[in-house]
Amino acid sequence: MKQNKIIWQSLFLTILIFAAGILINHALDYYRISTITKVMTEHDLNTEAYQTEHFFAKTFQEESCNIMTTRVAQLKEQVRKVGEDLGTYSRFSIFKKKDYDYLKRKYFLLQLRFLALVQEVNKECNKPYLPILFFYEIDQDDSEKQGYVLQQLSKEYEQQIIILTLDKNYKDEPLVQLLAQTYNITRAPTIILENTVYSGLTYTGQLNQTIIDYLRRPDPYAQELDFSFTPKAAGINITLLIEQMENIAKNETVDPFARGDATLILGRLTNKKRICDSLQFYDLVNARNHEEQALIHETSASLGCGRNRNTFLRAAAKEWKLAGNAYRADLLEKLANGQRLNLKFDQQTINANNTVISGYRTSITPILPENATTVTIGNTTITLSSGDILISQTDRVYRDWLGGQIANPYGPEILVTFSERLKYDETELLPEIGWHEGARTKDIKKAINITHIPAVGTLVAKKGNSWYASDEQGIFRFEVPIDKLMYPTTRFLRSDIAVIIDSHGVNMLVEQAVRYNATVVLSDCDHPGKVYAAKYLSEKNISVICYPDKYIYLAIGHNLSLIGSPPTTLGNETITLGGRPIQITTSDIILAVNSTSEQYALWYYQTPTSYFEVIGDAVPINIQYYQLTDFNQMQNATKYARSINANIIATRVFNSNDYYALTIWLQERPENKAILFHTASYPYGQKLFNEYVNQTSFDDPNPVFGEQ
Repeated sequence: MKQNKIIWQSLFLTILIFAAGILINHALDYYRISTITKVMTEHDLNTEAYQTEHFFAKTFQEESCNIMTTRVAQLKEQVRKVGEDLGTYSRFSIFKKKDYDYLKRKYFLLQLRFLALVQEVNKECNKPYLPILFFYEIDQDDSEKQGYVLQQLSKEYEQQIIILTLDKNYKDEPLVQLLAQTYNITRAPTIILENTVYSGLTYTGQLNQTIIDYLRRPDPYAQELDFSFTPKAAGINITLLIEQMENIAKNETVDPFARGDATLILGRLTNKKRICDSLQFYDLVNARNHEEQALIHETSASLGCGRNRNTFLRAAAKEWKLAGNAYRADLLEKLANGQRLNLKFDQQTINANNTVISGYRTSITPILPENATTVTIGNTTITLSSGDILISQTDRVYRDWLGGQIANPYGPEILVTFSERLKYDETELLPEIGWHEGARTKDIKKAINITHIPAVGTLVAKKGNSWYASDEQGIFRFEVPIDKLMYPTTRFLRSDIAVIIDSHGVNMLVEQAVRYNATVVLSDCDHPGKVYAAKYLSEKNISVICYPDKYIYLAIGHNLSLIGSPPTTLGNETITLGGRPIQITTSDIILAVNSTSEQYALWYYQTPTSYFEVIGDAVPINIQYYQLTDFNQMQNATKYARSINANIIATRVFNSNDYYALTIWLQERPENKAILFHTASYPYGQKLFNEYVNQTSFDDPNPVFGEQ
């Protein structure tokens, strides 16, 4: 009897334990499925959030890549967690097999959708991720071993690779089978890496080399850019340019900064693999200041080639802080730490609706008086002395990459002839007078003991389809034309952030001018963004001299310390620019030269017409226009001036043809006057200014309006 009781008790306990096990397993199944479902729901929400953020960024022209990459990191972790949980829980499930099968299918769909998202990010953001597809078979030893290999790689390259695992034999989801057919998957394990199919068990060494090659790809943020854009637009012989860069790169006596840039140009114009060769030269640069060292670090951070980007970004940040540029240091620290950048843009620039003849938008427009009947042009002066600090651009001063003249961007030798030296003879070139900002800077430095600092490495950022240079506070205000951004010496820190080594234009000199306490800036104003920058500097008591002056007319009425294409007068330890007034009344007849836009750079002859169209809106004076259709047609313009009895010609003097035609006309009557635009850059323009002091004036953005 006692024995039967024990048997029944044992049976009861066994049944109780078994039932408890069933209930516990059922509860655990519920918990496991609930956990996985929760993660999947979060993933769906994050995916939806990504799509919303991406749409928002596109709609409001915000930087989208940082948003996208941040969200991808979250989605990657969720996909990994779901995969691990499904693999672990399904082994122990007894009652919820159908639920797990449903979740498994949903998991595969989740991965495929994630793959599409990663491909989109790679397309828009210069391939920050390397996706790896892993096709496996359940309960297969090689597939299990392959999983361990990939798990180890994932730890080594956590920030760069994304591994997606798919059951080769899974039949319930057609998309999985479609993907397997696309890559002709016939066995497991199989890995798809950079469109290469690895069938069978593949070990770390072989995969690692492919990953390293991918991660060491040169110029990761400029992969899709065509750096032949600017030389082609300028009509430069690219074959000759490449030959010139080869000579510089091979010359062991050349400054290493220059050799690095020459090699970088070669890589971008010929073979991208050569880009990595440039780093050996940058490593040799003995920086003369914190700014130059910061630029070298930024170069290493931008060019890829397997270098530790974040280490160089932090090193550059440290140097910028020491150089006195705190906002740039902060930006680089955030880039290194993967933090979201809150780039600030000038809303007046972004919202500008007015356009100029070239189609550029402008945020500065002329301010005109009412009831004026006379105008005096040429009163404005800027006087420099030995106490002044002059900031110039780097391009066409210390360097001329278009003309094959690459040197250290900080000097010391100022250039006076540029790409034109490749096509003009000595008679036309007149190197003793010189060309562009380089020759004019040299004139000033020869006349007075002025402090001269080149602006190197301007930071620019993209918003929408346009790029903007920053001010001293890190606000991106001044639009940069695409041809200057596309210089092959520009470093791209991200697809929307770049460093322009060869600064060209007032818009790229603002931050440096303020940081170095400049009193004057010498550059060019052939873009509305440059005139807007000149206004910004003038309001900070920094004078601006623009030799190319195409859009200075936009500053009329703003009373700026700005001068365009001015003549120069030497004083006692001073040099004065401008100061050649000509009064125009209703009795004068003005011929303003214009031009078509078909030929490269012919459009600078449009400058006089742009200026006088504005003057004509304020003063009822007699202005006639004559259009050039090619270079070397100035004799036609002066002939027309005679036919209308014009006593003032507003024109550009570029070459000897312009010079001789205009001198003949000026010599005919002493009352004949020439107002010269976009002229002081050129040797024959300088000759005309110097030989006809009493008959010439210049592009004055501060005309004095009056009444007769």
